[in-house]
Amino acid sequence: MAGRDKPSAMDDAQFEASLVGGDTEIVVPRATPAKPAGLTRQPPWAGKVLGHFKLLRLIGEGKMGRVIQARDINLQRIVALKVLCKRLPGIDATRRVDQFFREARAAAQIDHPNVVHIYEINQHDGWWYIAMEMLEGGNLGQAIKAAGPLSVGKACAVVADAAAALAVAHEMGIIHRDIKPANLMLTRQGRCKVTDFGLVHMDDPNDPFHFTHNAVGSPLFMAPEMILRREQTPAVDVYSLGTTLFCALTGHAPYTGKNLEEVLKQHIKAPVPDLRASLPSCSQSLVTLVTRTLAKSPGERPSAAEMTSALRAEAIAGAVVDSGSLSSGTSSLLRELMGSGVADSTIGTQIIAAAERWSRAKWAIRRRRALIGAAIVGLVALVVLLGLYGPFGRSSRPAPEPANLDKYFPDAPETLGVLPSGAIPEPLRLDRNDPPAFSWVGRIDPGDARFVASRRGRRFYSIDAPEAILIREEDFIGYPTAQAAVADGKVSAAR
Repeated sequence: MAGRDKPSAMDDAQFEASLVGGDTEIVVPRATPAKPAGLTRQPPWAGKVLGHFKLLRLIGEGKMGRVIQARDINLQRIVALKVLCKRLPGIDATRRVDQFFREARAAAQIDHPNVVHIYEINQHDGWWYIAMEMLEGGNLGQAIKAAGPLSVGKACAVVADAAAALAVAHEMGIIHRDIKPANLMLTRQGRCKVTDFGLVHMDDPNDPFHFTHNAVGSPLFMAPEMILRREQTPAVDVYSLGTTLFCALTGHAPYTGKNLEEVLKQHIKAPVPDLRASLPSCSQSLVTLVTRTLAKSPGERPSAAEMTSALRAEAIAGAVVDSGSLSSGTSSLLRELMGSGVADSTIGTQIIAAAERWSRAKWAIRRRRALIGAAIVGLVALVVLLGLYGPFGRSSRPAPEPANLDKYFPDAPETLGVLPSGAIPEPLRLDRNDPPAFSWVGRIDPGDARFVASRRGRRFYSIDAPEAILIREEDFIGYPTAQAAVADGKVSAAR
């Protein structure tokens, strides 16, 4: 971020002077690995108190203010504080605070699991702040920068979360208008949450912040009608989410150029880029979805709700099968980065590592001792091994070295991407009486099939499972028994 976009030195000094000195040691969340001394120099206000929040470290800053990791002294929870600058060039103070309130209220109104939760908005000595949910998984833009393109299954699942949140927002008359990878936060449970409603448009005739005559947003992800300063509808968010999906799948935005003007012209006039030029193996249905979301005309784009269902279907077809289910263990994104399988949980990893040490010890003893003595020792080791390892499932692949993660996510906690056992991406909002247009339900007679799968996917589902509705008509396969599905190379999603 350029220096001119950061708060001024005078603003920073006044901010520090308004705080209360902290008497206790700074408490850093256990989930955040400690950085080597001298790697990052924290500001002088770290450890001081703003209202009832103890400031821990700087997360980021820009021309509007800064975001700080803090601890709520009363509730003893870690939060992210978005602190507004007192002075902004060219913006009236009252208007600035009103816009800050709009951001907090818009996010707070959308009670949805894929929107960052707002705890409170308040002020201390003239410094307005929003206290919100602290997410330590970073954002989608950081993940793409660190690891490159995501797998189809992971990219579609993450963007589907954002689409589900936007669908609810659009129903409430709220348009985000600044959807981009940096505003899609990743949780340690492997989910995505939409944040930063600073440019939000609300369906309120008394709302003075319409921005209709201003081209607001991020150039790489901005809809053509926003650039042309035309009427803005929920379709602008769908377009921006489409560019974000393209970026997640390919590692770069759909339109790039030498300067800002060149990028904006491409949004308006250039044909939609062919996703298969960067991702030859992707399905035609995914290519069609991306093309529709990037349509120049707002009326040709799908709704956010339609996009959610389509992305869930692509996520099912593109799901990666590993040694455990998607709902347990380390995130599938990190599994792909590491290039090897992982155990079903941290405990499972430790058990497998212990098992390997036992095995090596057993063979060493057998080399040193007589055949009968070695057999007895081996039998004892086998009994102990089964007792420890059995409850956690089996894996034929060795556990990865944890140090491998540091190359990609040096600040990420070890539990990044873990979903609770049995979790299903929500909200699916599926009804067999009203299936998505692409679904096999109502179009194919399953006959005696009790289990179904996608031709492009590796998992199979019970025919009554909610995910089964999201299998596309052209990809449908039915099986009379689970054994028949396994014989066809499929893996149960219930594992």
